[in-house]
Amino acid sequence: MNETLGRGYARIEAIRAARGEPLSSMPDPGAPPPDRYNSVYLTLFVAGAAFLLPFNSFIMAVDYFQMHYPNTTIMFDMSTVYIASACVAVCLNNLLLDLFTYNTRITFGILVSLATMLFVAVCNIGWDGFSTRVSYTINLVAIGVVAFGCTVQQASYYGFTGCLPPRYTQAVMAGESAAGFWVSLDRIVTKYGFRQPQRSTFMFFVFSILILLGHSMLHHVMMRHPLVQHYLRLTNESRHRRRIQLHLNPNEDATLMESEAGEASYGVLKLQSPVLSTTGQGEIETNAFSFANPVYSPTAVVPAPTESTVEPFPDSVTSEPSSALRTPRPSYKVEDVVFESPERPTSWRAFKRGVLARWAVARAIYPYMVSIGLVYFTTLSLYPGIASEVPSCRLGTWMPIILMSAFNLFDFIGKIAAAWPYEWSRSQLLMASGLRLLLVPLMLLCAAPRHSPHIVGDVYPILFSVVLGFTNGLFGSVPMILAPSRVGREHREIAGNMMTLSYNGGLLSGSLVSYLLLGMLGAPAAAPCRVYPTPPLPTLPPATPPNITYAVTVSH
Repeated sequence: MNETLGRGYARIEAIRAARGEPLSSMPDPGAPPPDRYNSVYLTLFVAGAAFLLPFNSFIMAVDYFQMHYPNTTIMFDMSTVYIASACVAVCLNNLLLDLFTYNTRITFGILVSLATMLFVAVCNIGWDGFSTRVSYTINLVAIGVVAFGCTVQQASYYGFTGCLPPRYTQAVMAGESAAGFWVSLDRIVTKYGFRQPQRSTFMFFVFSILILLGHSMLHHVMMRHPLVQHYLRLTNESRHRRRIQLHLNPNEDATLMESEAGEASYGVLKLQSPVLSTTGQGEIETNAFSFANPVYSPTAVVPAPTESTVEPFPDSVTSEPSSALRTPRPSYKVEDVVFESPERPTSWRAFKRGVLARWAVARAIYPYMVSIGLVYFTTLSLYPGIASEVPSCRLGTWMPIILMSAFNLFDFIGKIAAAWPYEWSRSQLLMASGLRLLLVPLMLLCAAPRHSPHIVGDVYPILFSVVLGFTNGLFGSVPMILAPSRVGREHREIAGNMMTLSYNGGLLSGSLVSYLLLGMLGAPAAAPCRVYPTPPLPTLPPATPPNITYAVTVSH
């Protein structure tokens, strides 16, 4: 069918060229502009890193915050405040989806994140002129504001990439892991290069702020890229307009395209956009179809063309009388498509339609929503809270940094592995997400009880952190990539936002469960390291001095 349609297009172009008419320059709507140098992909990769960079910066400064606020649950509090604020932000983003454009929402999130990070770096870390209690409160408020701005960006980017091919969603998720990997390296370098904790943490935040500034510039360049404009235009047309479907002749649809060989006559079907018709009452907008040589109907008899009509193609001329022309089952080319704009609904009808659309999308992608919710529930139950409480007599304050760096590194590897062309089924994703729950008791036994953990050693918690990170990257990315492709183009942004809502639901529930796991660790121990008694070793009688002297004399 497509081959014969292509031949029909080629024949039309050949006739136009023979007649000296300009060839059609209309681009094929199925062929998007190329992403040269992968500029859109790389920008979305940086975007994924940028909107998680503030959260990772707060979390990776664990050694500074634990030293500055001793005997507190600072890591648990920051994680919970961040996730709670993120859930509010993603709900508001879903409600205000149709009021603001992608660019407006993302720019708002970038400005909020930048302003808050600058304030924390300069006033609360660099200057440090507040009391401990006020400083603690400022950190929690700051991370809540950062969470709101970053989550607005995150939900908007996932809705935005849902309109693009799936590889661009994978780029954003790989960038999220790159954020964790980058801040891990950044923290190790600044901690090693600046011995003073306050100075090293300040420089650590400065490097993160510089990346946010670079991301803001790249984003505005990307939004003007032809590839992005192409897919946004298709999405807007699918969402705001209704295509009129014409069934020319259902019984002979295949014959229309395949019967051109051997037939000298065929015509061009032109579907025009709404035009204005003049009547005695004035101009009235109507949806008019114009058919150029001849009107479609295998048995229709139409008047002969006059001077005011479109000139037929040379091979369309027949020897029939000038009073009538009989159509010999022609082939057609659609030059334009008619769109009918829907009526403007009331606010209540728009809200109801939005709720019904979200419910329909949720029913279509609920296995992916459950899967990603379980993945991040398991992750937030252990990271960063329990991971920061694992003791080590050998590594000391470096232990939480090493565990988080191992998690971030393999999370990055897992998100890259998500691009592997393997078709994951819904049952496989749900099973893998459920099996990850086994990591909760294993990691907990590495830290509980505080005075004497059941699993002793530095290798086991690092191994569990590696597995946690890799599975988080892999099974946290695949559902997000597959879900938008399970719905129509006009609902892909909603699918991306619904997946982000489930993602944040898993984060919030996991962060709340982490408080229960913290209570299972027991009270802080003064000496968390085990002291193993050394058994007395058998002693040998000392050698007599004369024998030693004699041996030396003989050797000389």
